[in-house]
Amino acid sequence: MLSLNVVGAGKLGRTLAALWHENSVFEIAGLFNRSAANAREAQDFIGAGTAVSDLNKLPPAQVWLLAVPDDQIATTAADLAPIIAQHHPLSGKSPILFHCSGALPASVLAASGADLLASAHPVHSFADPKRSFTDLPGSTVALEGNEEVIDVLEPAFTALSCNCIHLSPSQKVLYHTGSVMACNYLTVLMDLSLQVFQAAGIDNKSAMALLEPIVVQTVNNNFALGPTKALTGPLVRGDVATVARQTQALHQLAESSGTTGAGSDTTSGAQAVTLVELYRALGKAALPLAEKAGLSQDARRQLQSIFDES
Repeated sequence: MLSLNVVGAGKLGRTLAALWHENSVFEIAGLFNRSAANAREAQDFIGAGTAVSDLNKLPPAQVWLLAVPDDQIATTAADLAPIIAQHHPLSGKSPILFHCSGALPASVLAASGADLLASAHPVHSFADPKRSFTDLPGSTVALEGNEEVIDVLEPAFTALSCNCIHLSPSQKVLYHTGSVMACNYLTVLMDLSLQVFQAAGIDNKSAMALLEPIVVQTVNNNFALGPTKALTGPLVRGDVATVARQTQALHQLAESSGTTGAGSDTTSGAQAVTLVELYRALGKAALPLAEKAGLSQDARRQLQSIFDES
């Protein structure tokens, strides 16, 4: 069994390490976090490994996961270079290094001095390690980099019941952008939707309760039917008057917020203006899809006019 060091044992790092430990894929060696307390928390969660808060105290390992934020990967790889160089003669073989960024290529690890580099991006939201420990199986992992490393990582993720795809470095940025739009921005839309409900006098708990069934149904419809058939609402119906009233209501919210300093307890003037802009931008983006779903040309022109108004 290959040994694994985790550099950055946060939500993602500790989840993967715990799953690999549970499934006897890797022997967990060192767990690094700049906070000693966080490193110990990761150790407790995983049930294995040595917690350290000093990179120089990491033990030798055959595989190194850099689970740090994207903008820290290159500098962390450079910081590891002398440590890896010190460990290298002990093993007689260059260690494997990989990161889990969806946007950056494996080559960002080059400053480490290691030859065997890869990236492995799980298409999964690591918001809560306890949930991810249960929910990660079934997710897809995008692999890119040295073939020898991929030959190690693919069975490691397959052992967690994950599906693997292979990408080239040039594919990664747009691949990750697509993931962000569908996942992260869906969360942003939920937050903005709650702001609108609050402006209408509906509290968060009630809004979440009424949204959950229809949001879940919409997600399921998208995967079962595809976006064209899943799209419903005033745009598909050509409900021009409804869209006009909604746009005007958001305008009034923005004007009220700008005058009084707050249109509601939680919606500032800047937030209200963002709601107007986003409603228009998403409406414009939805028109081609709505037309495919049956929106008439005449209704599309009227809706386009509403969204184009300043």
